[in-house]
Amino acid sequence: MADDFFGELGKSISRATQQAVDRTGDFFERTKITAQITGEQKEIDKLYQRLGEIVYRSIKAGTMMSNPELDPVMNDIDAHLNQVHTFRKSLADVSGMKVCGCCGSLIPLEAAFCPRCGAPAPLMNPEESEKNDAGAVTDQDSQNLMGEDDSRR
Repeated sequence: MADDFFGELGKSISRATQQAVDRTGDFFERTKITAQITGEQKEIDKLYQRLGEIVYRSIKAGTMMSNPELDPVMNDIDAHLNQVHTFRKSLADVSGMKVCGCCGSLIPLEAAFCPRCGAPAPLMNPEESEKNDAGAVTDQDSQNLMGEDDSRR
């Protein structure tokens, strides 16, 4: 009788242990697959963003026709790019610097060339800088501001 009891107890413990191992294996497999799905979704999101940037730049450059559905989004992007330009200009003013017209980097007022992209930078005092940068963001500016994010990929 004791042998039967301990034999059954051993079998029960073995079954419970095996079930726990199976559940743990299933959990890790689900976690692994979920991580793979998340990784693929992040790649898709990056591609969507890249596609959007290409479409935006193509429409701005006139190499692609705009679509009425895209117009509000294009206007929103332009508004945000203008805001970034304004903030960058304010940051340059507060820092005693100027904004590179090519890549958007902050550069010293006395710099003749941008240390980041090498583009020529006009020499000017802060008052002249304010007069020259008071306008809205141009198509070239929008490409430069958007292009700055390329370095983070």
